Amino acid sequence: MLLYCERANPYETGGILIGNYCLNQTAANILQITEPPKNSKHARCNFHRSSCGLKKLLDAAWDQDQFYLGEWHYHPNASTNPSYTDISQMITLAHNSKLKCPEPILIIVGGHSNNWELYVSVFSNKRYTILKQLK
Repeated sequence: MLLYCERANPYETGGILIGNYCLNQTAANILQITEPPKNSKHARCNFHRSSCGLKKLLDAAWDQDQFYLGEWHYHPNASTNPSYTDISQMITLAHNSKLKCPEPILIIVGGHSNNWELYVSVFSNKRYTILKQLK
């Protein structure tokens, strides 16, 4: 993720998280972090992730018992606090039955190469829980 962020700076970027869950469903194992899909829109204060190529990628992951787990994106040279748009999007994803991911993970990377910050949260039932905020 940090490599993609460094390459994109000063523009936002992002991708999806793919992996699986432990047997008792209490932990997610993030096994793959994608780069921004082709045709994604990058700006200084906005990122729109394209879905180009993701169905094929997720179908291949499914065959390996891996699944869509959530999203990651970068707030260049800024705070990792999620915006209203970030929160709204994650709630929408949690209710998308096609994704089969009722508790998506959101990772926000903030700052820059000399001072990275990470924010990790899980969304469920119109609420979110901050798991970790690292500075």
